[in-house]
Amino acid sequence: MEGTQLGQIPAKATTGAGQGAVDEVDLTPVRTYWQLARQRFMQHSLAVVGLIVMAILVTLALVVPTITGSLYAKTSLSLANHPPSLLNPFAPLGYDSIGMNVFIRLVKALQTSLFVGFSAVSIIVVVGITVGAIAGYVGGAVDNLLMRLVDVVLSLPSFFLIVMMVALFGTGNAIVVIVAIGIVGWTTAARLVRAEFLSLRETDFVQAARALGAGDRRIIVRHMLPAAMAPVVVAATLGIADSVVVEATLSFLSFGISPPEASLGNMLTNAQEFFYRQPILILYPGLTLILVVLAASFMGDGLRDALDPRQRVRK
Repeated sequence: MEGTQLGQIPAKATTGAGQGAVDEVDLTPVRTYWQLARQRFMQHSLAVVGLIVMAILVTLALVVPTITGSLYAKTSLSLANHPPSLLNPFAPLGYDSIGMNVFIRLVKALQTSLFVGFSAVSIIVVVGITVGAIAGYVGGAVDNLLMRLVDVVLSLPSFFLIVMMVALFGTGNAIVVIVAIGIVGWTTAARLVRAEFLSLRETDFVQAARALGAGDRRIIVRHMLPAAMAPVVVAATLGIADSVVVEATLSFLSFGISPPEASLGNMLTNAQEFFYRQPILILYPGLTLILVVLAASFMGDGLRDALDPRQRVRK
């Protein structure tokens, strides 16, 4: 085409047999569902802020404890109650009442809380997807049985059930806390996946796969599950915030992770004991907990909008 540089593709081309007959052909590349979702997510300002904050927190939680090792549990009475100082790069937040480095301990607590949050959500997603997929795909008596199980779990007071399991199997163990949260929290994911599978199992592409001889496992894993993941991704992101709050609450009540291991909850407990002497100590874990919850919540809201096909992409 004369006047068009090499490598440039016009957005629209015109064709026609005569001078009066011109048809416009749109050559704009077709974007996939996930490309549109990513673009909608990046246009959600709070979601982008949440993603950046979460990335910073995760990076700190991975890097700093690797460098400092076991220093988070080391005490030095000669440094007790040393005030915060930005001039000291090794202890910018000072030392607590028994001489522990507050910054190193705070980042270790962040690592523990994020580990609990992400691990618990992994259990929630795996169990929820498995139960929901079987219930929605098989239907009938199996669906009724599994949904009655979901109703039973939902009817129980979730937090007190977690406390009971942690007290029964041993307090102070992060693995017990993770498993307890996962056992109690999978019901929402199961309901979401079941609802998606009920609407998908009679669609044309599922019927076509079945007609071509695809087995149930292949239909579920390769065809139906990817189409049902959008609400699960949103629920999982929001579940990270819920799991971190539950772990912090358990540790604050001395049912969760116990010292000398660090968590945001037991740091709040220790700060409460010395509130009148060092009130600033309660600020650090409190603000960190708020940042984690807000970042995960903003990301969840952004994903909810991004994965909604009814939302339009702003130009």
